[in-house]
Amino acid sequence: MRTTTTLPIYVELERGSNEPMAAQLARQLRQAIVQGRLVAGSRLPSSRTLAKLLNVSRPLVQEAYQLLEAEDRIESRRGSGTYVKRVASPGRAAPRPARTAAPAPASPRLVDLSPGLPTRADFPMPVWRAAWRRATHRIPDPPDNLGETALRQAVAAYLRAVRGMAVDPENVLITGEIARSLDLVLSTAARPGDKAAVEDPCVPWLIRRPHRHGVTPLPIPVDDEGAVVSAVPPSAKAVVVCPSHQIPLAVEMSPRRRHRLIEQSAAYGQMIVENDQDHDFTDTIRPQTLWDLSRPHTDEVVYLGTLCGLLPEAVCIGYVVARGRRLGELAERLRTEPLGVGTMIQRATAELLWSIESGTWLGRLRRTYRSKRRMIADLLLGHPAVERVNGVHSGSHVYVGLRPALPAERVADALAGHGITVRTGRDFAWSGLLPPGNGLLIAHNRLTEQALARAMRKIVPCLNDLSRTAHRAYPAADLVPAGVGRSPGRGEGPRTASQSRRSIDR
Repeated sequence: MRTTTTLPIYVELERGSNEPMAAQLARQLRQAIVQGRLVAGSRLPSSRTLAKLLNVSRPLVQEAYQLLEAEDRIESRRGSGTYVKRVASPGRAAPRPARTAAPAPASPRLVDLSPGLPTRADFPMPVWRAAWRRATHRIPDPPDNLGETALRQAVAAYLRAVRGMAVDPENVLITGEIARSLDLVLSTAARPGDKAAVEDPCVPWLIRRPHRHGVTPLPIPVDDEGAVVSAVPPSAKAVVVCPSHQIPLAVEMSPRRRHRLIEQSAAYGQMIVENDQDHDFTDTIRPQTLWDLSRPHTDEVVYLGTLCGLLPEAVCIGYVVARGRRLGELAERLRTEPLGVGTMIQRATAELLWSIESGTWLGRLRRTYRSKRRMIADLLLGHPAVERVNGVHSGSHVYVGLRPALPAERVADALAGHGITVRTGRDFAWSGLLPPGNGLLIAHNRLTEQALARAMRKIVPCLNDLSRTAHRAYPAADLVPAGVGRSPGRGEGPRTASQSRRSIDR
């Protein structure tokens, strides 16, 4: 029997990661299949062979193969091997089955609009390969758990150019994914039994990390001006906030509250953890970071960032920016408990950030993200079921606030029937002490403009249908768009996009 003993793609598995190794392997194989690097019909190595190639156990490879087989991406042929599954080409009819059994109803194709998913934009692979070649030709630096010198220099230059931060390479520590960055910070800022103030709502992993360290999270409400600083208890050892593009509400902390938070940190000795993971894509001049604003007052601000939005799915690099006493504590912890990524990946990423092509790539991503955000706003702003749309000028997701008569959960359930997965405000509320927001998140970074347009063509009619139902149940609630179940009132007409934009991010 003909066998294959090699894998024609590069796979790197990180031991000790929060993501199981079987899931890492499945994710990288899935990406290679989607991108066409593992072509349909190609044979994969046997589980035994691939386990030897990767120096892992055979059950681990078998589990990864089972995950992909459940997703219908690969198939096992008895006595032949494991193959990448063939998919019918667009516009070409799929082969008719041999038996004429009644066909099962086709399930709608899944479109996942959840935040935190990796981008699927066309990454400049020739530029990435060139960066790897340059990295291998350079004499390596002495090993340093704080991160490769070239990458720390490149990240500092990137933050100065993109975020306007006054940061030196010595302030930058390379830590891997952003969740592990928060682990590092909490391990130095708090002890078991301490308290940390965290925004409510927020992404779920931000709540799981304090619990891992025995730290009790305390909720901070979030409104249109960002985190409510007056609600931060003085007893909290750390305050974790997302001031630039809050997840999920996509609001920005006001300058007044930024200064108040810094004053409170200086007064009570609280560490401020500034999560700025979604800052890369913006149309406007952003307020100064808390890290910059606090420079004359305190060294208790630590900045967390990531390059995951710019790099291939299998490569995720995070970093911490700190100064003074906090920098020394974090560096000491990193030297004893390294959290970084592979040396060659760091060098290649540094070469990529220094290249001229990376600026072109970032500019193209920014234009694409701007176009997708504007598409969402133009279609939803002014809809009677929509109260507001946040996040139209920055970030990779938009928050759509709905009127109380139309619960977000009902909209999410209806969209699931159309093959669209969206998250609601309830998915991010964690304390149970604050009411969850009645809104939807539309995360667009993993979709092309064409795919997003197709999804929006399902979302808007779904909102129209649900608005009609809600209007019949609550006649006083004006939820029916003009031309959909009612006629415009006297002197009334649909709002134009230019009129709607006045209410963006209010």
